[in-house]
Amino acid sequence: MGLLMDKKESAAAGRRFISLRLIASLAAASLVSVTVVISAWVNEHNMRSALVEGAQTQLVLEARNLAITSAEALLSDFPELTLIPLVRDMVAGRPEILDVVITDHEGLIQGARESRDIGTAWERPADLPPASAAPAVARGEALGESAGALLVECPIRYGQESELGRVLIVLDKGFIEAKIARSRAKLLSIALALLVVAVVLTAVVMSHLFRPVSLLKEGLQRIGQGNLDSPMHIRDFTELGMLADSVNTMASDLKASRKLARARELEVVETQKEIITTLGQVVESRSSETANHTIRVGDMSYELALLAGLSEQEAEMIRIASPMHDVGKIGIPDDILNKRGKLTAEEYDRMKDHAAIGYNILNKSSRAVFKTSAIIAYEHHERWDGKGYPRGLKGKEIHIHGRIVGLVDVFDAIFSDRVYRKAMPLDKALAIIREEAGHHFDPRLAKLFLDNLPRFLAISERYEDWPIECPEAVEQPETVCT
Repeated sequence: MGLLMDKKESAAAGRRFISLRLIASLAAASLVSVTVVISAWVNEHNMRSALVEGAQTQLVLEARNLAITSAEALLSDFPELTLIPLVRDMVAGRPEILDVVITDHEGLIQGARESRDIGTAWERPADLPPASAAPAVARGEALGESAGALLVECPIRYGQESELGRVLIVLDKGFIEAKIARSRAKLLSIALALLVVAVVLTAVVMSHLFRPVSLLKEGLQRIGQGNLDSPMHIRDFTELGMLADSVNTMASDLKASRKLARARELEVVETQKEIITTLGQVVESRSSETANHTIRVGDMSYELALLAGLSEQEAEMIRIASPMHDVGKIGIPDDILNKRGKLTAEEYDRMKDHAAIGYNILNKSSRAVFKTSAIIAYEHHERWDGKGYPRGLKGKEIHIHGRIVGLVDVFDAIFSDRVYRKAMPLDKALAIIREEAGHHFDPRLAKLFLDNLPRFLAISERYEDWPIECPEAVEQPETVCT
């Protein structure tokens, strides 16, 4: 489970995530920017149209006034004396007016800013075609427009007489663009200020709105890590608050479900342990060995497994499984199993079959505890030097579980009374362990056992079948239980 969680955390760490706050802030900023740009473009377009139309209207009015003023002058003998000052007064201080010309009925200039232009013919600029959109004009009036200038033409009449001449005013459109540019600069300044305000407000609002999201994330991470005792406290009246309540309810249900599952799992494990222990005791009682032998072997195997560096979980598995180490004896005839004298070669070979029998019985199950029991039953009679049975495995070819239980089983066997002999004194039992280190037993395990002997003797005393004494008479002191 821990490895799976580590893999999930590594996979999550390897992925790149984008903050929802950042996305929301960028979206708001983009929306404001697009809105401002579109608004600026529409405003600029409308402003340009309005300014051009206003300029045209103003020029038409000015041209009409100038035409009225110029009518009498054109009837005089020297119209230029009146019209030149009149034109100069009109353009004075007005750089936006490029030109003002007054012509007679023949198209000859009679009024202009420069005296040298008097008497010359005025030619309409080729780049000033008629305006495409213009205010309503009177009969005889005309408007022209190019990218850079506006032209207004107005006829000069005196009463009901025919046309005496024309007034022509040319306006530089650059001043309109200058006004638009100034307006654009102001609008951009306002837009920038609005953008800053929008980003700040969005950040504040998003921080408030997404705070529940952060709390949800932290809560889900705790749940993913197995912590179901820390509910999320999110006071939010949006869907996020409802989601938090749902997650808290889910965590509570999951906690109850996990508690029930653990209770059931514990019950199954305890049942397995009880079955294994009971079956082991039945086998031991059939061979006239004590029930406490299986308990002692289990507890001492657990201690030796921890000393050997195995995990608590693996050591506990050995403790549970080890009582089944001699389950194969169920297939050995009673006359061999409980024989008081020394076994014949044929009987000994038959006795050795119990290792394979036990393995075949236990290996049928897919449960971890039975798999461990099968290994122990099969290999706890193998020897470090390769002279054991049933397969003659050598050294580390023997599973660590088999090596641990094999050593503990021998010690408890020679240190306990059996049907065929009395228990050996402690010093002789320990001498056998020392002598067989590197031959019968894993030398490292033997050293750990001897260096931590009080632990194992405490277990022997706790579950002793009777007070441990050094018997005065030992029938077969050198015999090691098979």
